[in-house]
Amino acid sequence: MKRKKGATPRFFENHKYEAFLGIESTEIVYNNRYNDDYFRYEPTSYSGLICAFDELEDVLTKYDRLVDFGCGKGRVLFYVNQRFQCDVCGIEVDEELYETALDNRAYFNTQFRDTMEKIEIIHGKAEEYQIRQEDNVFYFFNPFEINIFEQVIAHIVESVEKHPRRVFVMMYYPKVEYTRHMKKMRFKMYRIAKLPTYEMDWDEKVVIYEYGAPPE
Repeated sequence: MKRKKGATPRFFENHKYEAFLGIESTEIVYNNRYNDDYFRYEPTSYSGLICAFDELEDVLTKYDRLVDFGCGKGRVLFYVNQRFQCDVCGIEVDEELYETALDNRAYFNTQFRDTMEKIEIIHGKAEEYQIRQEDNVFYFFNPFEINIFEQVIAHIVESVEKHPRRVFVMMYYPKVEYTRHMKKMRFKMYRIAKLPTYEMDWDEKVVIYEYGAPPE
């Protein structure tokens, strides 16, 4: 039986999608107020999110849980929760961005409120987040320096070894040092989502890795 998902529109205009979800996440925050190891907040375009999660359409269900490291104002969380009705968790170190994400959750379109309890937003450092057994999709949009990324990936690997499962790591506009580390850690390339502007800029993509396997 085909799983039921959200009636997700296919338009790409950010302002229309913001109105559809009932949130505000467009404005870029150029300077992170925490420290230099954490980068600016810039939301993934909705066209990018649609292309990226089309590649996981055949595997994501309402029983999965996505973690967005450096979630900012929460755009990825609300998009994924609405589309798949799954649990989502955002980790944000910047207090003002964290508060904005909470505001967005409060104003999330009333027609989606039945899944709002599945949206968790945590104020804290990505490298201190304790990976949960149910976490199986991880999203990164270049949120911090490689030293922090390495720590987060190590925590993911440790969790999979302790609780065997198949996990996915999604990286939008991935840096070379990120992809090199994924190869070093023996993550397998799963798919590449080419974004609408890929032909003009080959960096315009979301690289999806997989690690581990479902328990027998």
